[in-house]
Amino acid sequence: MKQPAAVFSGADHLCVVTRDLDAVVRTWSDHYGVGPWQVFAYDETTMDATYCGVSDVLPMLAALCSLNDAFRLEVIQPLTEAGPYHDSLLAHGDADHLHHIRLAAPDPAATQAALVGRGNEVVYDATFAGADATGPRLRARYFDTVRELGFLLEVAERPATFTMPEPVRTYPPVRPAR
Repeated sequence: MKQPAAVFSGADHLCVVTRDLDAVVRTWSDHYGVGPWQVFAYDETTMDATYCGVSDVLPMLAALCSLNDAFRLEVIQPLTEAGPYHDSLLAHGDADHLHHIRLAAPDPAATQAALVGRGNEVVYDATFAGADATGPRLRARYFDTVRELGFLLEVAERPATFTMPEPVRTYPPVRPAR
């Protein structure tokens, strides 16, 4: 069997889903020295999402921490009883767990086509506003690779001019200079 062409060039982040983002972030920081964490809030003003074919408001908190120049940890807490994070928590008895991994895709369209070609459905498709709320948005899609890989696989399209918005808070808190 011929090996398929590689569509990924590295790892971007892994995501843990939880009901208590602050507790998870504190544990990573206070017990393992991993941080600082930036916490972002997403709602109907900063994101649009479709989950399993249904467009809905799926508010959440997302915390990001860079481990190096190329790889991050992400923690997501759903703020509603709907959507991929809530459903995943229910399926895992409300226990924190690995939800998805985003791998770097130099050609997102080719990567998505390869995943669809393998029969992996898009179960979540969302766009996120950046620092410029009227500027181009980051688009993230989760592909159902659970049967083959044990988790969802995320592919993102990040416009060259996209920058992250300001976080709503950081942990540990940043103290102002005196």
